[in-house]
Amino acid sequence: MELALPQISEPLKLWERIEIVVADGDDQGLYLARIEDFMADGIVISNPEFKEGQTLLRDHSEVVVLVIKEDAVYQFYSLLNKMEISGKTLFVLTLPREIQRVQRRQFVRIDVIHNVSFANLGAKDIEQETVWHDTVSINFSGGGLALKTDESIQPQQIVLVKSEIFSRLKVPQPVAAICRRSFWQEEQADTGVEIIRNDNLPHYFYREELERLPKSVSEFDHSAQNRLVTYVFQQQIELRKKGLI
Repeated sequence: MELALPQISEPLKLWERIEIVVADGDDQGLYLARIEDFMADGIVISNPEFKEGQTLLRDHSEVVVLVIKEDAVYQFYSLLNKMEISGKTLFVLTLPREIQRVQRRQFVRIDVIHNVSFANLGAKDIEQETVWHDTVSINFSGGGLALKTDESIQPQQIVLVKSEIFSRLKVPQPVAAICRRSFWQEEQADTGVEIIRNDNLPHYFYREELERLPKSVSEFDHSAQNRLVTYVFQQQIELRKKGLI
């Protein structure tokens, strides 16, 4: 049994996993449930399982329902009603009036450990003179990554970065990245860097500096960035399906 809804790429299916958010901001509560049946005016779900947050789910609560599909995450507003039918308690969501497609870039960061190498980039550096430091990532997104560093990289400092993820996705490397944050934790620095796309390079380098950088720095374009976005989004979908995030 399925329920086709406008603006969603695939029908809702029995036993499909959904997320339910009640309230918003810092007080919101997150619940997990599965679809058990379809009614003429609602969607029957399993007893929602509390995952995290502050606000408890109650009868007649106004909620946001998140449905995870292969191409995107969809959300709609609904009312959760608790019904007693033939001695059985049912949890029923009202059918959505409007469905929104949540853009992938809002769901791009995942915690993942991969081998990464970075190099501090000085004004006179060229690829042959670059000294590389091996480390691991903390998390990844379509726009950048966080990594462990043995030495503190100061905010606004530019580095070159290589990664096994880049190799896997055929993303040109090394890429240039600018440090957005860095703080020490247990004798190591957690450093967040934003990858500089080729159309933004003139904001950070003079023309003669660009000519001395590895060619791959200028090859990180929208297409390469979208490969990263797609990879991270697909990984997050898999983690959500397994209940790990």
